[in-house]
Amino acid sequence: MSRGSAATSGSGKWLAPWWKDLRPRWGHPWHSMCSYLAMFPPALPRYFIEQCSREGDLVLDPFSGRGTTPLEACLAGRIGVGSDLNPLAVLLTGAKVHPPDMDCLMDRLEELERGYRRSNVHGKAPPEIEMLFHDGVTLPQLLYFRSELSSRRVVDRYLLAALVGILHGNHPRDPRTARTLSISMPNTFSMSPSYIRKYIEKNGLEKFPFDVFELLRRRLKYLNRQGMPEVRGRVAKRDARDLSGFIAKQSVDLVVTSPPYLQVVRYGKFNWIRLWLLEQSVEAVDRSLRVEATDKRLGLSDQFRLPTYKKFIASCAASWEQLLRPGGVCVAVIGDVGGRGKESVNLAAEAWREIKEETGLQLVDIVEDVIHAPGKVTRIWGDRRGEATKVDRVLVMRKPGSRRPRTRNPAKVIEDMAAQG
Repeated sequence: MSRGSAATSGSGKWLAPWWKDLRPRWGHPWHSMCSYLAMFPPALPRYFIEQCSREGDLVLDPFSGRGTTPLEACLAGRIGVGSDLNPLAVLLTGAKVHPPDMDCLMDRLEELERGYRRSNVHGKAPPEIEMLFHDGVTLPQLLYFRSELSSRRVVDRYLLAALVGILHGNHPRDPRTARTLSISMPNTFSMSPSYIRKYIEKNGLEKFPFDVFELLRRRLKYLNRQGMPEVRGRVAKRDARDLSGFIAKQSVDLVVTSPPYLQVVRYGKFNWIRLWLLEQSVEAVDRSLRVEATDKRLGLSDQFRLPTYKKFIASCAASWEQLLRPGGVCVAVIGDVGGRGKESVNLAAEAWREIKEETGLQLVDIVEDVIHAPGKVTRIWGDRRGEATKVDRVLVMRKPGSRRPRTRNPAKVIEDMAAQG
């Protein structure tokens, strides 16, 4: 939608999707650290951060994913806080909101390189991993990094986050210009092992001897070319409906999040290669994210049926209401759903009907944000898969109280954002 487009409910032009006026790759290089399914562009949370919070405020994303909202909050002088049940998401968010400086990163990488001794990799990695990486150079180095790095250390966490971002992906015909370590394959998600095996055989793909140390060193320089935010944030592995003990009640000024899409994304299955590097079981991750009818916790999943999903979102909103200060704002990006040949469901409107019954939050607006097909991450599956979500809707709610959104001149907000990136 273009500048000045009316919002769905028509409550004010400041809520039209003006963030679309910015270039597609607007933002800090850290946003490209590692791709992630069902992510929103950084300009969207930054727009609401600029509109609805002030420097020093606490901005929360309870489904932090790759850490887009917490990072943008820190870059804008706010305290960016994230939580997620996916260990990959916790790693990526933590690396961005509490990073080490570049000197520490390079010193640690040099230390690792000095200590490396190549060893026989036979039997040390599962067959589905062996088929992806050169067994004389790349795989031995990956196994070394896997054994030496600990996500509990700040510097190691950042190295792991950068490494999962280059673990697999497409590369050009000339391997000397490659930026990823595997055979040529999608970067955003991991295809199934059986599919990859057949694709390798059909296309005669070759495993090149990529040097992990060299590619990681190049990647660190690229990611840190613009420096890092002065403000630090924090992250925790938590259920989005229960952040007690991590965040104090009435301490959050703004929530900007994208709850998991209904029946679209399986976060564990689609990240099995990255989870191997992190020594995380795909089955354990998906089990922690799966919803079962007998599970009162509900959990985090993209496989909800509509009534269960609505209850889940309402439960989340009730928790966030307790965390928000009076006058605080909650922004939830929720995609329409509907299979091929089926009528699309306005999931944001359905969620709001449940939320208003369970909370005291007030509706500000539901903004339609049309997704252009060529830019959709899921288009790499092919045309059919890319039709899963055609419209995102930005559900904007407010907790009653004296503090209100600033609602600055939208043109000025976009002008300032464009100058930054």
